[in-house]
Amino acid sequence: MNITEFRYRFNSNEKAVVLYSVGVHTVSELKAMKERMESCQLKTYNVIETDLMKDHLHYLMGGRSNVQNEVLCRFIFPERPGALMKFLDSLGPRWNISLFHYRGQGETGANVLVGIQVPRVEMDEFHDRANRLGYEYTLVNNDDFYHLLMRSWLGFL
Repeated sequence: MNITEFRYRFNSNEKAVVLYSVGVHTVSELKAMKERMESCQLKTYNVIETDLMKDHLHYLMGGRSNVQNEVLCRFIFPERPGALMKFLDSLGPRWNISLFHYRGQGETGANVLVGIQVPRVEMDEFHDRANRLGYEYTLVNNDDFYHLLMRSWLGFL
């Protein structure tokens, strides 16, 4: 299955909502993919016919969150099988992944925005594990646009 986009946002202890896009060519491929996901207890909805969802809501999914110790990073994942599992095996068991947005870029790799709950005292360990992973990454918590879009909303909600 070719997953072209994947969004996840932790915000509470309730069930997570995951938004993903897949590259399928026929209705039968879409049906088979939906059955495969649901066989893994992943409730799946086809929202392609919903203009509001296509045009607006999927961009707002998750939005601002007040997650403790959240470190936001941009990773470049290689486009090869196992890249996501390598990432999850390196960082996921140690810290909670609070946000995940995967955007496939074709042969150049995938641009992935990740929120990970890492206490300050564990940042050296985080950098060590992220560097050993071998994927290019950048911390974005100090990015001006991140603060403008995500943190400034606190006063407006």
